[in-house]
This record gives sequence, C-alpha cells and structure tokens, in this order.
Amino acid sequence: MALVWIIDIVVILVKILGGRIRVNPVLRFGLWLAVLAGAAAGVLLLGILLVLLQRGLTGQDLLPLLPL
Repeated sequence: MALVWIIDIVVILVKILGGRIRVNPVLRFGLWLAVLAGAAAGVLLLGILLVLLQRGLTGQDLLPLLPL
C-alpha cells in the first residue's frame, strides 16, 4: 500500500514539474531545484563509490585521509 502512495506522489510531482497542474511558480521552481540537487547528489555519490571501488580493487588504502 505504501508503494501505491509513493507512486501517486511521484505522478503528482511529475505533473507539477511538467506544467499540467497549475501551481505557484515559486513552488515549481523550488521543486525543480530539489530535483536538480538530488540528481547532483546522486552523481556525486556515484563518483565517490567509483573511486572507492577503484582503490579497493588496486589494493590501496580506502580512506587514507581519515585519522584512525
């Protein structure tokens, strides 16, 4: 049931972002900023994980900057 609610919310957000539902332009702008920030955070996380994978596969210390 929770999955149905999540899908409903995503559909509503896509309609708002696409302009099919009329809302305050400030809300639409804020939603676009949130989507872009989430995408940027995802790309950053993917980059960090790829660097850690490379270091792990080459036998280097994974986190050399952390004082342990």
